[in-house]
This record gives sequence, C-alpha cells and structure tokens, in this order.
Amino acid sequence: MSFLKNLLAIIGAIVVAAVLFAFVKFDLGTRISQVSQLDPKAMGLYLDMFDKILVTGDPAKGMVIKKKMNIPEGMSKKEAIENAIEIMDQIGEEHGLTLVDTKLMSRGETDENGEYQPYVRIRSYCSQTIAKVFLKHSKEFIGFMPCRIGIVEDENGDVWILTMSMDLPINGGHPLEPKLLDLATEVRAGMYGMLEGAAKNED
Repeated sequence: MSFLKNLLAIIGAIVVAAVLFAFVKFDLGTRISQVSQLDPKAMGLYLDMFDKILVTGDPAKGMVIKKKMNIPEGMSKKEAIENAIEIMDQIGEEHGLTLVDTKLMSRGETDENGEYQPYVRIRSYCSQTIAKVFLKHSKEFIGFMPCRIGIVEDENGDVWILTMSMDLPINGGHPLEPKLLDLATEVRAGMYGMLEGAAKNED
C-alpha cells in the first residue's frame, strides 16, 4: 500500500509539473482564452479534420469533400460529365456564382504512349460582390478565391465531384458578423448544392 501511495504521489507530481510547464512554455492560459473566442463550431471542425488526417495521412482529405458522380442510364461517361457541368452552372447562377475559369487537365483519353489518362477538369466560380466584401474584411480570404470544384476520374473509372470544405473558412475563426455570415453561408450553399446536384446528375 505504501508503494502504491508513493507511486500515485510521483504520478501526481509529474502531472502538476507538466501542467505548470505547459502554462509557462505555451502560455496555456492565453491559449484557453483565445480558444473561447472562436466560433462554437470551430474546435469540432478542427478535430474532425485532424481525425481524417490521422486516419489517412493525407491533409487534402481533411480539407476536401467529394461525391461520386452518377452516370444516368443511356449516357456515356463524357455525356454524363457534360450534363453534370450544365447542372453546376445552373445551380451556381441560382446562388449568384459565376463561372470565372475552367481548365481541362485531361480528356479521359489514351495518350501518344498508349496510356489512358483519366478525365480531370477544374472549374472556378465567384461572386464579385461577395468577394469584395470579404476582401475588405480580410485580404487573406483571397486564398479561398475563386471557389473551385473539380471533376476527377479515378483509377477504377469512377468520376468524382470534389470541392474544398467551406466550413473552416466560415466557422473556424472568430464568429463572423451577421452580414458576412449570411454571404458566406450563401456561397457555401451554392458550392455544396453544385456538388450534390452534379453528383446526382439528374435532368
């Protein structure tokens, strides 16, 4: 029993020392105060992202959301992709998002070396009005502009629609003021709507 008490005392001393070290080294009190000022959803979002990174070892998987594209019966893969793009543009317009750039990285064809190169396209959308408001709020938001959505064929021939998760830019810092939050939520609704609509790929 005496040994157990001594062991527990030693463990307790180590824990206390570790806590004191954390307060001195990392100014833990300040960190706790700073965390308390974040959006209530922030820590859950960061933990979820970190969990995905731990499981996969791939930071991109923690920051991107994706849906497999449906290929409607009677359509070829390329026809289905073009149909999905039309759906994207339509939903984007409904949310005030205009296509500002498109890059066809690979056509989904066999190259000159006889190797099949999977289809890859990147499309970029933006609302100039909303962009100006957010750049006035923080010039660093330029890093999130324009909003990109990708169409990527994998090694199995499946086609995926991908876009960056917009939850952290919106809820990952201090709470946005109501006007900014409304605008950001509208952009997120548009991008996520495009993702879902293109993946379902229904007329």
